[in-house]
Amino acid sequence: MSETIENSFMKSMFSGEIREDLIFPYPKIPDDTKETVKMILDSLGKFAKDQFKSKEWDEKGEMPREIVNHLAEIGLMGLAVPEEHGGIGLPQKGYARVMQELAVLDSSVGVTAGAHQSIGYKALLLFGTEEQKKKYLPRLASGELIACYCLTEPGSGSDAASIKTEATLSADGKHYIIKGNKLWITNGGIANFFTVFAKTKVTEKGEVKEKVSCFMVEGPQAEISVGAKEDKLGIRASWTNAIHFDGAKVPIENVLGGIGYGFKLAMGVLNHGRLGLAAGSVGGSKNCIKYSIQHANERVQFKKKIGEFGLIQEKIARMTINTYAAESLVYMTTHLIDRKDVDYSVESAIAKVFATEVLWECVDENIQIWGGNGFMREYPFERWMRDARINRIFEGTNEILRAFIALSGMQGPGQALAGLADAIMHPLKGLGPVTDFVSKKIQQNVFGASMNKAHPALKKYASFVEEYVVEFASQVETLLRRHGKQIHLKQFAQKRIADIAIDLYAMSCMMSRITAEIESRGVEKCELEIAIAEAFCMKAHRRIRSNFKAIDRNEDEHMKLIANKMYELGDYPWDFLN
Repeated sequence: MSETIENSFMKSMFSGEIREDLIFPYPKIPDDTKETVKMILDSLGKFAKDQFKSKEWDEKGEMPREIVNHLAEIGLMGLAVPEEHGGIGLPQKGYARVMQELAVLDSSVGVTAGAHQSIGYKALLLFGTEEQKKKYLPRLASGELIACYCLTEPGSGSDAASIKTEATLSADGKHYIIKGNKLWITNGGIANFFTVFAKTKVTEKGEVKEKVSCFMVEGPQAEISVGAKEDKLGIRASWTNAIHFDGAKVPIENVLGGIGYGFKLAMGVLNHGRLGLAAGSVGGSKNCIKYSIQHANERVQFKKKIGEFGLIQEKIARMTINTYAAESLVYMTTHLIDRKDVDYSVESAIAKVFATEVLWECVDENIQIWGGNGFMREYPFERWMRDARINRIFEGTNEILRAFIALSGMQGPGQALAGLADAIMHPLKGLGPVTDFVSKKIQQNVFGASMNKAHPALKKYASFVEEYVVEFASQVETLLRRHGKQIHLKQFAQKRIADIAIDLYAMSCMMSRITAEIESRGVEKCELEIAIAEAFCMKAHRRIRSNFKAIDRNEDEHMKLIANKMYELGDYPWDFLN
């Protein structure tokens, strides 16, 4: 097993292992960070109360530019920037907690601040040299420079490797000249610091290849123009624009990570940056629960509060259960990032997928509970729904991220099987790999996987994780043997594997979190948390069993046939009049 897999909780699960040491005990926010975050949230709350005009901004489709300046004044634009570079220096868990609050106060403001630092200058923060950081981070933290992340193009969305923007070395070798168009760039209308991904020519082993590189581009420049502001469904007050580079000059010292390493940087930024979006989704979900409870306790129908009716109780309970699970895995993942010694790429993708889908469920159910009032613009709830819709699309669509979760997790087992096949073909050299593989299989079959650190009150549900991790690894191996290298084309199977992985991670994080709660407060005072764990795990248990069964017994071929026939027809062909 590779070092990377050994240092990844979820990638280890794909190989049938539970790395308890990576998730127990559940992380706490350090006292100094807690005090700093509380002060920031206090300042933010007072500022928002006086200055945020969300309904007005939404209707106009814009917010005053001064709002961004005020955010910078209270430190909101340099939350994770080290203090020596002019920022507050929050760890990821503290940063996420602030973004959780900001998203509740106003989604457009949250997206603006998040695009600036979650992804806008994140490549510099993660991969920049000390000289590059000294040059730009103080101005980015102060708000003198506003950052944006220029990856998406008219013909390149989730397929980042297919970008067409080009960067060509100047004749004197001192600059790169960038030409190309970027689409749907958050903060595009106000940015003067652009993290730009462009194709460059790289010579490898005597052969010239095109590879993506990452550049820091400072504006304004006459060769950089900004398109009209996009008229959007939600987050309408944020700036979203096309940006056109028509020969923009970039000094060679503004290359980040070296020429040809841009794709790796882009993925690293997104893996890291998705947690801000996930945390904001948790904040939005909690806000929906608050207002749903309020209405359920006040609205009377048939001489009873609607909260007394079973179907409303089910909604409130489900929203609470799933939000608690989302919060648990989001802050576990921020902890993995803060450790700086583990691979958190799969966990980050899971957090984004799960939290954004929980938020969508919560905004929908909140409107349902409020009934007709929820549908009216007099209330903010329809705006919350419009604002929430983008979350399942940007920073990697949830469909692409499910494929990423499955394929990234399968990489380790796939390499092990490939090594085994090679060992079998060369028996004199392959005794060690074969022995290791057989030994591991015997250990899994006899001893299984263990989650011994979960509290005894949760043992039944920890045993679900133990049982399913072994079966999960077995099913992953079955799919790899069945499809081989073609597994990357099998998206029906990828979705099932990803959904099982999401449930396993959520259950594991909840076991850790509630164990910590029980150890701190005692079993008797954790009745609610234990009930939440039991309810979530029972539902996850049924989902996982269903996904396991569907790996072999499914309607995939029917779905493909129907879709392909519909593509040929180009429309829905049936009509009651015919």
